[in-house]
Amino acid sequence: MTTVVLVHGAFHGAWCWEPVRTLLDERGIPNLAPDLPLTSLDADADTVRAVLDAVDGPVVLCGHSYGGMVISRAASGRDDVDRLVYLCAIQVVDDAEMAATMQPTPLMEHLVHGDDGSLAVDPEHAAACFYHDCGPDVAAASVAQLRPMPTGVGRATPPGAEVPPPAWTHITSTYVVCTDDRSVHPDTQRAMAEHADDVVEWDTSHSPMLSRPELVADLLAELAAQHEGARR
Repeated sequence: MTTVVLVHGAFHGAWCWEPVRTLLDERGIPNLAPDLPLTSLDADADTVRAVLDAVDGPVVLCGHSYGGMVISRAASGRDDVDRLVYLCAIQVVDDAEMAATMQPTPLMEHLVHGDDGSLAVDPEHAAACFYHDCGPDVAAASVAQLRPMPTGVGRATPPGAEVPPPAWTHITSTYVVCTDDRSVHPDTQRAMAEHADDVVEWDTSHSPMLSRPELVADLLAELAAQHEGARR
């Protein structure tokens, strides 16, 4: 069967996928959600590659936010990933494109640089940036689980590095634009979605996997079924 692999974004962890995974479990769809180390893009991509290597069969690979950069790197050159899903995700070729594409959002005003070189989100504003259409209990629990990450972890092209072509150049992709997003501007998402084969728009915040998990599960289940049928 097709396995759904869910890759979280910056500051988050595998915990953010739990509502979606519950719905996928109920439908009998195999699914996995690794915890990224959030130490570098290469280390995060290696973590996802290890998961893909362990899966027996085809994969629908979904990346949320910064996780879009991770899946673009991790799935590059592979033939076991049937579909990429970018959920209000960063989908870029290089740092120049990122700089030209990214538009200001409230999140950018509330990033905090630590003395240890880490980057975090001000907890007083995190709920408004990530979870404003979630219930207060879900928002509070989610903010409590956010974690810092090193500054610069999301560099698309480390100096001197030979970067492989992004996976969407050879794997069919779907981009989900979240139109009420206060972390990645919807227009930024639409610009990045130009790289995708299919585009859908949802009227949700940056975290539909928590506020509207049925939307995410429905889409992933549909795509998994499409590729399951095609392989038969």
